[in-house]
Amino acid sequence: MYELLSWVLNPDEQSMKLNYANGLAGYMVNWVFGFYLPEFVSLYIVVILMENFHKLFEINDLTLSPKSILLYELKFLPLFLTAYFFFIPVTLHLRFLIREYPKFGAERYESAYLKVLYTPAGYIGYTPFIIILGYLLLNTSLIVDFLQNLKKAAKPEETVLGALTSLAVGAPRTYTQVIAAKTNAGETLLNVEDCYLFETEEGEYFAEHTKGRYKISKSLAELENELDPDRFFRGNRHYLLNLDYFDSYSYWEKGKYVLHCPKLPEKDLIMPRARMATLKQSLENNLANSAARAALTAGSLAGPPESS
Repeated sequence: MYELLSWVLNPDEQSMKLNYANGLAGYMVNWVFGFYLPEFVSLYIVVILMENFHKLFEINDLTLSPKSILLYELKFLPLFLTAYFFFIPVTLHLRFLIREYPKFGAERYESAYLKVLYTPAGYIGYTPFIIILGYLLLNTSLIVDFLQNLKKAAKPEETVLGALTSLAVGAPRTYTQVIAAKTNAGETLLNVEDCYLFETEEGEYFAEHTKGRYKISKSLAELENELDPDRFFRGNRHYLLNLDYFDSYSYWEKGKYVLHCPKLPEKDLIMPRARMATLKQSLENNLANSAARAALTAGSLAGPPESS
C-alpha cells in the first residue's frame, strides 16, 4: 500500500530511487531489505508496546457491543500516536546500515535519514501507517480470541461455524455446569452452581465452594466466557461472583463499591462505579431466571393433573 501510494503521489522521486538503485533488480533488493525488513522490526516493536500497554493499563474487559468495542479500541490510540518515538531510532539506523553498506557517509546520513529522526516530517510520515497497522493487529487478535473462546463455549459436536450461527440467530447457549478442581488427593469436579466465587490470587485461580476453597486451572477470562453471565458477575479483573449468593452492595471510596456475599463475610469484593449498570442488569436477569427455575421446579413437583 505504501509503495503504491508513493508511486501515485510522487512518481518523480520514486523514479530517482529506481535510477539510484541501478535498475529494477537493485531497486527490488533495496525495497525488500532496505525498507520492508526494517519496518518488520518497527512492527515487532509496536507489538511489544501493545502487549505491555495492555498489561500496564489492565485493558481486559470487552463485551460484544459496539460501545464496548469502540472504547476498547480507542484506549490504544494514544499508544499508536506515540509509537513513532520508540521505534524510529532502531528502524532508521537499521535501514541506514542495510541500504548504505559498505559506504556509510555522514553527508548521506544527514540528507536522507536524519530528516525523519524525531522531526515533524518523520512523525507525520510514519504515524498514519502505524495507526493502520496497529488496528489491523489489534482487530486480528480480537477475532482470533473470539473464535477460540467461541470454540471453547461450543458443544463438543458443534463446529465453530455452527456456534457462530447459533450466536447470530440468538439461539440459547449451553453454559458450563461443572469445572475441574485440584485437591490434595487429586482432582475432582465441582458443580458451578455451588461455587460462590472464582478469583485470581498471585497468578493462580481459585473457586470458593460449599465444601471449601479449590485451586482451578481455568482463567477468569475463560470462565467469564463459559459461565452464565446472568448468574456469574465480573466485578473486576480479580473475581467472578455467583449472584445467587449476592446479598447487597455499599459505597466504599473513590467511586468504588463493595459487594457483600454472606458466604464470604471476610472478602472485600471491590467493584468500580463503571460496572454498576451491568451489575443491576445482571441482578434483574438473575432474579427473573431464578423465578422461572422455581416455577419450573414447582410444576415438576406437582406432577401431571389427574384425569377425570
